[in-house]
Order: sequence, then structure tokens, then C-alpha cells
Amino acid sequence: MERKLRMKCKLFGSRLLVTLVLMQVSTMAAAHKANNERLDTMDARMQRVERVANSEALVNLSQRINVLQREIQQLRGENEQLTHELNTLKSRQREQYLDIDRRLQASGPVSMSDSRSASEGVLLDNNAANQVQTSGDINNSNHQVATTSGTIVSNSASNDAAQDYKTAFTLLKQGKYDDSIVAFNGFLQTHSQSKYASNAQYWLAEANYVSKRYPQALSEFTKVIEQYPASSKVADAKLKLGFTHYELGQYEESRIELTRLRAQFPNSSVASLAQQRLDRMAREGH
Repeated sequence: MERKLRMKCKLFGSRLLVTLVLMQVSTMAAAHKANNERLDTMDARMQRVERVANSEALVNLSQRINVLQREIQQLRGENEQLTHELNTLKSRQREQYLDIDRRLQASGPVSMSDSRSASEGVLLDNNAANQVQTSGDINNSNHQVATTSGTIVSNSASNDAAQDYKTAFTLLKQGKYDDSIVAFNGFLQTHSQSKYASNAQYWLAEANYVSKRYPQALSEFTKVIEQYPASSKVADAKLKLGFTHYELGQYEESRIELTRLRAQFPNSSVASLAQQRLDRMAREGH
């Protein structure tokens, strides 16, 4: 009996031990599972954080790239605009010089005589108006004007009108525009009644135009039209009046002048030049 009791006690103890072991194993398994779940949760959170961080970095990088691309496009646009403006400026300047050269070439040879005799004249050739041909002596006056380069321009009496005109015109053909402006102004003050006065007024306007003194050129071209309506330079003056308005950005005034010129002088060279400028204004959207 006692032996059976001992065996039962041993059996109970073994079962209890097994139960305790199983309970401990179960507890440890649960703890391990909980730890694994916690680790999985933390890992998932870390992955989400990394994805968010990576996503924000990519977004920021993408935004920065877009900003840089816009800045590059803007700079390219500004560069193209500057290039266009530079080319336009060069084209305008070239047109101005070609135009004044064409007019200077068209003005010679010109035969001019002073008020004393029809046989006393000045021959201006196409190169530089290089000599004055007269059949008599030219009396020089002591009244003179010094130009900006030191060239002396005579403000003599009417019998020296041809010489003074030739001097001013030569300065213009040599590209000494500031000096020619002084010379033509001096000529008009001294020889306002000379037969060369209308031409002098026109070339004074041209010298201001090619020097980009557009407001002054506008005034001088207007004087040609108003003070010398019978002059052969009126058509050219009206053309350059339209061109000067264009250079000043006064496109409507330019369009009016050039359109009126075409109607007044149809089938002429000035009408053709006026149409070319009108076409250009249309292309430029003015």
C-alpha cells in the first residue's frame, strides 16, 4: 500500500513537473511570439519611416529639379530674347549706315554754283567730294567755327556757300557725324537763303539720325518738309520721318507717315522702302 502511494506521488510529481515545464514553455513561447510581433511591428514602422523619408527626399529632389529646369528654360528664353534684340539692333544699325551711304552715293556727282555766277560751281564726286572747282577766286571771311575734332568750318558770306556746303558734306561722308552736324548748323545760320540750304537741312537731319539722336532727327526732318516743300529731298525726308518714329517706338505714327508716303509717291524707291518697313513692323507685331 505504501509502495503504491509512493508510486502515485512520484507519478503526480512527474506530471506536475511536466505541467510546470509545459506552462513555462508555453509562457516563453507566448513571450517569444509577443517579442516577434513587437519586432515585426517595429520593423514595419521603420520601413514606413524609411519609405516616407525616401518619398520626401524624392519629392524634394523632384521639386528642385523642376525648379532648376524652369530656371534653365527662363535663362534660355532670356538669352534668345537678348540674341534677337542684339541681332535686331545690328540689323537696324546696318540698315542705317547702308541707307545713308546709298543717299550719299545718290547725291553725287552734284554740280553747284554760287550766287555770283552760274559758271562758278562745286563738283562733289561719289568718293569724298574732294575738290572745289570755281572759275574765279573765292573770298574767305574771318568768321569761322571749330568742330569737335578741330576742323575749321568757314561761316563766310554767300559767295562761300558752295565751299562751306562741300566741307560739311565731306565730314558727313567721312563718318564724322558730330563735326558734320556742327558744320551744317553753321552753314544754315550763315547761308539760310542759299540754294543748298534744303540739302544742308536734310543732311543735318541724316547726321542726327545715324548718330541715334532720334528726337533731334525728327525735328530736323520735319524742317525739310515744312521749310522746303519744293525740295527734291522732301520724299526722302518723309521716309526718314517714318523711320525715326519707328526707332523711337512710335509705331502708329510711323505707320501713318509711311502709308501716306506710299500714297503720295507710288511706284518710287521711297515707296518701296516704306513698304519694306511696314512689312517688318507687321512681322514684329507692331
